[in-house]
Amino acid sequence: MTAKRAASIARSVGAVALYAVAAFWVLFSYAATIEADNPEAFPGMLDKDEAFGAFFCVSLAVLFAAAAWALLRRPLVSKAVCALIVLVCVYRAISVYGQFYGT
Repeated sequence: MTAKRAASIARSVGAVALYAVAAFWVLFSYAATIEADNPEAFPGMLDKDEAFGAFFCVSLAVLFAAAAWALLRRPLVSKAVCALIVLVCVYRAISVYGQFYGT
């Protein structure tokens, strides 16, 4: 195995790990908004805490997806996965946007 091949494998493994972390943050953004469904069950939580947590998780997911996209050399596959994660993040941001302003 040449050094070039080893570096390619290391980049691929690193990109897969970064995409996994991005997917974790997307899923965690859903967990951050569970309290919004039943605020009486969580007395001390502010109304805007869940939305802020979801925006924070989504921004971290986009950051990790962009890092993985920059790491890979196969642009088509990497761009498709990155675009999918970003689209899910945009959907999450739009779905919790109203909680910031009480609409």
